[in-house]
Amino acid sequence: MDFKAAAEVLLGTEPVTAIEIAERLGKDPHTIRRARMSGPNARSAPKGWEAVVADLAEKHADELERRVASLRRLTAELRVET
Repeated sequence: MDFKAAAEVLLGTEPVTAIEIAERLGKDPHTIRRARMSGPNARSAPKGWEAVVADLAEKHADELERRVASLRRLTAELRVET
């Protein structure tokens, strides 16, 4: 495997989006975006956001750990080939 393929493994991880957070909270994505803002147009965070964000972070971390394992296997294979 070359650098391009290894980078694709890493960069292929989907980020968590405002849409995903909104769906889990039963809110509109615009509400989530406004809750992230500062200033007079900002909104309060939806109730129960803590558990939802923690769950999404855990799922994202699991995906990242799978990517790390893949990249470590590739690194080991490359060391054997050289």
